Amino acid sequence: MLHYTIRPLPRQHQWHISLVFTQANDIPQILKLPNWVPGSYTIRDFSRHIIRIQAQCNGRDVALTQQNKNTWQTPAQSGTYRIDYWVYANDLSVRASLLDNERGFIDGSCLFLYLPEYTHKPHTLAFRGLPENWRIVTTLPSSAPNTFQAADYSELTDCPLELGESIEVQHFEACGIPHRIALSGHYPDFDRNRLIADCRAICEYHIRLFGRPAPFTEYLFLLHLGDKLYGGLEHLNSTALHADRHSLPQSCLKEADPAYTQLLGLISHEYFHAWNVKSIKPAAFIPYDLDKETHTELLWAFEGITSYYDDLALVRSGVITTENYLNLLAQNITRVWRNGGRKHQTLAESSFAAWHKYYKQDENSPNAITSYYQQGALAALCLDIEIRRHGKHSLDSVMRELYRRWQSTQQGIGEQQWPQLIREICGINLHDFFQAALYSTADLPLQNCLKHIGLELRFTSEPRSHNGALVKEFPETQAAADLGCRFKQTDEYAVLSHVSSHGASEAAGLQAGDKIIAVNRYACTDFNRQACTQIHDTHTVHYFRHGVLRQTQLTVQPAPADTALLRISDTESLNNWLGSTLP
Repeated sequence: MLHYTIRPLPRQHQWHISLVFTQANDIPQILKLPNWVPGSYTIRDFSRHIIRIQAQCNGRDVALTQQNKNTWQTPAQSGTYRIDYWVYANDLSVRASLLDNERGFIDGSCLFLYLPEYTHKPHTLAFRGLPENWRIVTTLPSSAPNTFQAADYSELTDCPLELGESIEVQHFEACGIPHRIALSGHYPDFDRNRLIADCRAICEYHIRLFGRPAPFTEYLFLLHLGDKLYGGLEHLNSTALHADRHSLPQSCLKEADPAYTQLLGLISHEYFHAWNVKSIKPAAFIPYDLDKETHTELLWAFEGITSYYDDLALVRSGVITTENYLNLLAQNITRVWRNGGRKHQTLAESSFAAWHKYYKQDENSPNAITSYYQQGALAALCLDIEIRRHGKHSLDSVMRELYRRWQSTQQGIGEQQWPQLIREICGINLHDFFQAALYSTADLPLQNCLKHIGLELRFTSEPRSHNGALVKEFPETQAAADLGCRFKQTDEYAVLSHVSSHGASEAAGLQAGDKIIAVNRYACTDFNRQACTQIHDTHTVHYFRHGVLRQTQLTVQPAPADTALLRISDTESLNNWLGSTLP
């Protein structure tokens, strides 16, 4: 058994951790800290936050030999070891650790050293010296006050912990399974009954979709609220969530507004992961190797399919309207179509390159990569419709069968296995679909697929402020003017953040980071209004680059036809899809 004792030092943003274990033989022992956390596919080098580390054996100081950035070795000496180390924790995210005077949060992967030979053994975790009135919320079993047990290292690091004085816990049951929502941070009063009712509806939809038993006997949402926060990370029987404090439902709210809808979508997304990636998973993740990158081409399935179902579950469970859902769908199609990177990177490549491209984006990323979340969700939509076209099956039945197989075999999905799985489960051959959708940069067959569920899709040239929408009738529109860039406007200038390939700004020689100070000799107080005028208009633009004043001629171009508009053409077919009955 391994024992961790953790002491908070809030003013220093540090955790002092003591790890105690017994080494039976006179051989060296290896200590490691993970380099990444499952669900967030990039090397994070958590060991850089270790300020100091020291060791004792049988009460006497011994030397630790550091072998690489995250690995230490003990002497070849048997006995009882105590490893003390101090970790800086000031990362306001769902994938790391934070400690201050108000709050503590721990994702175990960034904090707990492990012994590779002992990962299968039980671990205990005890907190000492917590600030007065602080409480701890987690799904780790508790054996005594502020003391927790884990069956192995995997469970220890897959159950995040929220600590603090002001943690509000709401309880509900979904299909008889106890659930908790632990809210932390600063937020206004809100409609608690609405949040609980909507979360229950979402959770019950997912449980019934996959069938009993669920992969957990309890579930915990750790929801931290603050200013302009957003994010989530799935875990074994819980999830860590960040959301804006104003996304909570107000008492006067009738239909879910965009902020609350986004929060519900985040909750739905991370909850679905309890089945899709925490249970069903790529074979490459069995077991997780937290020391180095683990590449897979299947993130389109485990994040993309999850992204397909997260919003779909909202409308199927009745927490948002059909109109609301179709607007979300149109917006996602628009996001994907406006991303020129989809013409350069396939979905399989996007999945494989997540470690060094998706998680390390720069100013050129929209021109070079595509999202296995957003485009993956559209591929899942097309896959669902293709399956439905060929018989009685759907992606719903495929996911149920994959979960059943996981329960039976605990085996992961191979890199090229999806076409085979569809043949086995549905009795159809979708090899050509997978080749085009995953391994080519051809556009997904969205228009043809959506037609089969009663939707007509049309792409139009619209201003960048138009994000796509459901319409009753397609408008007669002319091409909108476009500057071919994204920028941040201040009262006196605009700073370009992205320049689109083949757009007006690129043609003018502008690049990300340029500071536009004047348009046609007038101060740049509203770059879009001043420069995005009529198509083919040319403007004199003055800007700073690296502190040097420059000038160029910017000619306005037509906006690409990449704004998605959806129109309902067959209500019965649409309702059959949205109202798919659960077993």
